[in-house]
Order: sequence, then C-alpha cells, then structure tokens
Amino acid sequence: MPSAEKGPEAVRKIFQTKKMALIASLPANDVGLAVAAQAGGADMIKIHLNVRHAASGACFGSFAEERARIEAVLGSVEIPVGIMPGAATAATALELESLAEMGIAFYDIYASDMPAEYLKVEGIEAMVALGPDWREWEPERYSSLGVGLLEASIVKHEEYGRPLFASDLAAYSRIAAAFAGAVVVPTQKAIRPDETALLARCGVRGLMIGKIVAGDSASSFEKSAAEFARRIAEL
Repeated sequence: MPSAEKGPEAVRKIFQTKKMALIASLPANDVGLAVAAQAGGADMIKIHLNVRHAASGACFGSFAEERARIEAVLGSVEIPVGIMPGAATAATALELESLAEMGIAFYDIYASDMPAEYLKVEGIEAMVALGPDWREWEPERYSSLGVGLLEASIVKHEEYGRPLFASDLAAYSRIAAAFAGAVVVPTQKAIRPDETALLARCGVRGLMIGKIVAGDSASSFEKSAAEFARRIAEL
C-alpha cells in the first residue's frame, strides 16, 4: 500500500490544507515528466492506462503493458501518484486493487466508464469525472455515494485549447456549489496561470494541468507547473 506521505491520506490532506491543489496529468507514463512536474511544484501526478488521451493524442496500454513504467514513476517522486484506469475498456477492480497495493493513491475516471465495483476498492481515493453531457443532479448524487473528488471535465472536444470564458466559470461554479467534496478543473481550455484566482472564486479546489498548457517535454512541464504553483501560492 502507499506510504502515508504518498497514499490516499496524503491526497485528502492536500485538499484539506491547500487553497487549491495542483495536479500534473502527464502526457506519457514517463519518469522524466514526473520528476519535472514535481520539481515545478505539482502536489500530485496522474498517469494513464487503457486509453487514447483526447488532449495529448497519446496511447496508453493495459495494466500489464504499463506496469513497469508505473513502478518507475512511483519510485521517482515523493508526491502522490494517481491513475486514469481507462475509458471504454477500464482496468478491472482486481487490477485497481493491485495498483493501490503498488502505491497508486487515487484513480480518476469518467463516471460513464467507471465500473460500480470500483467504489468497493479500499486503500485508494476516488475521483469521478463529469463529461460534456453532465446533468445538473450528478454532483450532489456523487457526494451521496461517498465520492470525495470530482473532476469537471466538461468541455467538448472541439473546444479544447480555446480561451477560458465566463460560461466555463459559471459551469464550474454550479458544479462546485452542488458537490460536497473538492472539484478539480482540468486544462481542457487554455487556462492561464493568472486565471487561477478566477477558478478559486468559483469554488474550484484543484487544477489539473496537461499538454494543452504544459506541453509534452520535461522542461515545459516543469516551467508550467512552477508558474501555476506560484499563482496558487498567492491565493
């Protein structure tokens, strides 16, 4: 199981003690990217399985195919590491248990792709992602299921990379007001570091940066993480 400093308890502590958590969603399950994101000031890292990632275009293999890279990432950083366990094909609950035993602290998956039995897996924090077709009643209902983290991944694919608009902020604010836990916003839009305060005003408790704002090299990821971490520290 993960150590206390890197496990689900650490994830919960970060959200409890920081005004906004910074999560780096890596475009590859790569040690260099993980180390760079940590050096830049990310509080957590997210890697992937079983998916062609919409924002980065990268393809990630099965648990068996990615296991060695996952272990390498886990061994390279001192901050919690989470995983996106898949899309149409997701890791099994048994594989999720194995990931928790390896040291994965949280999982993050679209609600429509998430097997219900994931909620029975212990020793790992759940983050459920809302998609572009999210319904108004969903945030409150996931609270009632005991989910503590909600990703507002609500931007349509054709709008990826566009500027942040007031309509986006209104949607994030609506979700945060209805959800009892912490809402995380991913950089599907080209969110700028100086817009972090606007997200905080909406009640957003976590920002997940990825390729759209951080690029796909270690140097660009470290630079981006540092810029966002500085702005978060000013909140």
